[in-house]
Amino acid sequence: MSMTVEKLGTRRATVRVLHTWHEVYASTLTQSDPRKLIGCVEDAIRAFERRYSEWGTHPGTPTELATIQKCISALHRLMKKHMADTGQSIKQRQGRAQRRRSAH
Repeated sequence: MSMTVEKLGTRRATVRVLHTWHEVYASTLTQSDPRKLIGCVEDAIRAFERRYSEWGTHPGTPTELATIQKCISALHRLMKKHMADTGQSIKQRQGRAQRRRSAH
């Protein structure tokens, strides 16, 4: 996202503002503990959802949208690999997540 800010009354500068989804996504990709990976992916998805909710007031660029879409695809592939490595099915994972949410 780019913002134009007023600087010293008459000068203007364009400042590049990174959204928190960048940090959360990067953290997810570097997570080496398989037990923490699913939680990190969920955090990244929530960060993408927050960014989408800001879109009306702070619209992103077509490039940012394309990047988010690529990141979501990468997370999907990462989860498929993780589940294959751990022998979990998507239905098993969804069932555990639902039970965890209903317990809170």
